[in-house]
This record gives sequence, C-alpha cells and structure tokens, in this order.
Amino acid sequence: MRCDEVQPRLGSYIDGELADDERAPLLDHLADCPQCGPEAAALARLRDGIRQAAPIYRAPAALRARVRAALRAETAANTRTVRPASGWLAYAASILLAVGVGSGGTLLITGEQQQDTVARELIDSHLRSLLAGHLTDVASSDRHTVKPWFAGRSEVSPPAVDLAGEGFPLVGGRLDVIGGKPIPALVYRRREHVINLFALPLSRGDLGTSLTRRGYTLRHWNEGDLGFWAVSDAAPSELAEFENAFRAATNG
Repeated sequence: MRCDEVQPRLGSYIDGELADDERAPLLDHLADCPQCGPEAAALARLRDGIRQAAPIYRAPAALRARVRAALRAETAANTRTVRPASGWLAYAASILLAVGVGSGGTLLITGEQQQDTVARELIDSHLRSLLAGHLTDVASSDRHTVKPWFAGRSEVSPPAVDLAGEGFPLVGGRLDVIGGKPIPALVYRRREHVINLFALPLSRGDLGTSLTRRGYTLRHWNEGDLGFWAVSDAAPSELAEFENAFRAATNG
C-alpha cells in the first residue's frame, strides 16, 4: 500500500474496524514507512490515553439481560429464516464484547471468535510497541526495578524475572492498553526477536495454549490469578521454551 492509501484508513485501523484483508497490507506498510508508522503510533497513544482517563462503567444487569434476550430471539429467528443479522444486533454484540473486556468479566463471545479477538488486540499492541520505538516505559533487567514500577499503574503486577541464562534476557516493562484497561507487558528478547509478555486477569475460558495469527505466535498459560500471553515472531518452539523457562523461574 502507498501512503495516500494508508492515511485515510488510519482512523479505521486504530478503531479496529478494518477487515483482515486490508489490515495485513496496512501493517506491512506501517512497519517500513517513516511517516505513517509514527503517525499511527501517535493516534494509538491518543486513543489509549483517552481510554485510561475516561471512567469505565459496567452495563446495568437489566441492560445486559435485554441484550441477551434480543440475541437469543435473533438466534431463534435465524434458525427459521437464514438472513444477515440486523445492524442493531451487530451493535448489541459489540456492546457485550466491550462490557466483557472492559469490566474484567467473562466474555459472552467464546471459542474461535474470542481467540481471534484476544489475539488481534495483543498482536496489535505488540506491533505498536515496535512501530512507535516505545518498547519499554522502564528499561531494566533488574526485577527489583521493573516489578515495583507497575505498582499503582495497573491492577496486576507480574513477576519480572531475568531469563538471560536461558537465552531470554529481560529488557524492561511497559504499560499497554487491552480492552480499554491498563495492562502490564514484560519485554524480553530472543536474539533479534522481541517477546512481549502480557499479564491479564485470569480468564475462565480455555483459549488454548498456542495460537498462530498473521505470522505471529501467541503462547497462553495461567499462573495463580494471572493469565500470561507471550507474543512474538520467534519460532513456536522458542516461545514454548520461553514459557517453560518463565514458569520454572516464577514457580521456583
């Protein structure tokens, strides 16, 4: 894609409204373009700043019940007459997804849809950290420096361990935004590859231990009350090795 094709699409990209067939070539362009890449990163930081500053409210139980009832009614109707979902229904589904992620509750969209939603957000966050040249907010391999930095900035504070001896040196940490909430990310390296390790509140759903999306590998596991997601373009076998090293170090 060229700059004149990318620029009008940046708003839709930041809002997550691009289809996958448009999203992939746009990301390829952003990775190499010295003008569009920083502009996209600036827009993402603006969006994330607004999300962090704006209060998040959980939808009232009555509203959630009405939306669920509407979805059930639409599903029943579709079993009788196959037709596209109405615009209102699609909007209601997006509300449920936002409520589920923003409130820390269980997502109502499950299975493959949920996997793709989580994977897309995490991969986008991983790419933003590379495009913006803003890999870390705190640059250190010292766990006594990185872990305390998250205190007061996020609801969770992950264990920060340096795995240089296993070939995965700790680079530092960063605060990112996933589902409208500040989420800590630990940053590691594997030779020329960057590994972002996101720590989210524990998910009740089993989203699988390993996913591959858009050429990136995501590795998921739970420890205690945290769910960890490692994202990288490193080989899947190396990400599995990273998980084993991290778990061995944190479970002592």
